[in-house]
Amino acid sequence: MLNLVYHYMNAFIVNLNLSVDKTALVPSFEKGSIFRLGNTITLPGGKGVNVARALRSLGVESPVAGFASGYNGRWIAESLRKEGFRAFIQRHSAGESRVCYTIVDSRGLTTDLNEEGPAVPAAAQAAFLKKFSALASRFRTAAICGRVSAGLKKGFYTSLVRLAAARGCFTVFDTSGPALSEALSAGAEGIKINRYEFAELSGGAFTPSRVAAFFRGNSGRGLKTLIVTGGDGPTYAASPFGLWRIKPPRLRGLKSAVGAGDSFMAGFLFGFLNGYDFGRTLKLAAGAAASDCLSLGAGFIDREQALAYAEKARVDKIS
Repeated sequence: MLNLVYHYMNAFIVNLNLSVDKTALVPSFEKGSIFRLGNTITLPGGKGVNVARALRSLGVESPVAGFASGYNGRWIAESLRKEGFRAFIQRHSAGESRVCYTIVDSRGLTTDLNEEGPAVPAAAQAAFLKKFSALASRFRTAAICGRVSAGLKKGFYTSLVRLAAARGCFTVFDTSGPALSEALSAGAEGIKINRYEFAELSGGAFTPSRVAAFFRGNSGRGLKTLIVTGGDGPTYAASPFGLWRIKPPRLRGLKSAVGAGDSFMAGFLFGFLNGYDFGRTLKLAAGAAASDCLSLGAGFIDREQALAYAEKARVDKIS
């Protein structure tokens, strides 16, 4: 059985493009109609904040760092404090932090409308990197998660990787596009992405063998873990220990899969920080993702439920 102990550990969550996240349940949602939204869930968000919420449910308190601006930015910073998170927010005055909307229907299918957010001024970028440099040595791992902020200079993600490496801090990324390619080239040690993002990164269609080949081709750069999630299908994870297939447990009563990948990341980080073996870590990650699917709002998991689903997940080493 998987057993967890509540305690503080060294995980640092970077969510550059912080947001105001709104989730609404509209059972009969369809295009071209007007809906009056009641009981909307409004939270400070972004993928990294979701990871921090799920980690808290597993027993790890993790600070969150990112950019925020305008009235929305002030609300995000204050709401994070109200939730009890330590937040290292780099404020700037270039517009309003973004708002992201999720509509969930009765089947658990979601429609997302996500703003991009404002371009971050160069001075704010430099100040953030200075802050990150000072903080990185305090933590064993830094998870850099979520949509890239507009306006980031070329080399920003390279700086994150190198500053962390110089201070002995393991870096794991859940992002996409040029920023992810830059982080990989700079020596990112961990990557967790979905199949679409893998195809974009690798330049070819997803297959398990391509995951293994891509990992081998980039391990010389410093890559130690590559995870490609598959939604309700299998996830594949490549590491120096080989290629693994993770089949998620069956679920009843799906509410929303939004945030499940972030909870998977939380489970992975918990296992990594606790020194779990790779298979046990992947089981916990799958269990956390499953629990997230049974709630509205991203990053909300039940600890005991996650443990139960972890036991039902099937993890096989296939090469």
